[in-house]
Amino acid sequence: MLRKFFPMILVAALCASAALAQDSGEAMIKKALEGRQVLVKMDLPAVDTGIPMVFDDANVTFDNENYNKLLKQYGVGIAKDSKARITGASVTSRGIEIQLNGGGSPSRDWMVAGLKLAPPVPADKSYREVELERMIPLETNALQRSYLINELEMERQERMAQDLRNQEAYQRMANLRTKYIEENRSVWGSKFIVTVHSRNANVSMKDMVRSLSKYIELLPRDKQGS
Repeated sequence: MLRKFFPMILVAALCASAALAQDSGEAMIKKALEGRQVLVKMDLPAVDTGIPMVFDDANVTFDNENYNKLLKQYGVGIAKDSKARITGASVTSRGIEIQLNGGGSPSRDWMVAGLKLAPPVPADKSYREVELERMIPLETNALQRSYLINELEMERQERMAQDLRNQEAYQRMANLRTKYIEENRSVWGSKFIVTVHSRNANVSMKDMVRSLSKYIELLPRDKQGS
């Protein structure tokens, strides 16, 4: 776990207040954050599953292995040292979900014609192939045995050819997926999720801002109020 992320500490204050109902708290979070710009100081993956961040007594932790995996799989949606806009803020069972520049691409299992795009499994043996495997050891006539062996080899070759066709079809779709990600991830944005664990009343807003602002900095509102 590495320390990382996010200076919008009023979110933590809103979450930590037991007297604040979720509906009103969410409305306040939206009002405080949506439309604001941030300066991103780390690469963010182009996916909407979000990077879960945990506040605990001014420390911030996240799953670095998962973060690197998402970066590798989906690419960079928002690059380090660039500005992004908060396009959505909501309270969910996961915490405070903050969308940047649209919130990221859906965490895809890549549906193709209603089916998940996944590597093909080897084709099953045909009924005839199974039957030939059963018959050959029992055949005593040499000529007939040779005929059956040749037929079995043809069945196996057809099965392997089908496996090859399936793999080639999968690879074509996988290449299209990769191209789609490459061409679109820069406009997908990203998301992170804030969970507050701190119960230390001595941790001030200033402390938390100081510990987080080197990763993502909340910028002042512009003249249009955004």
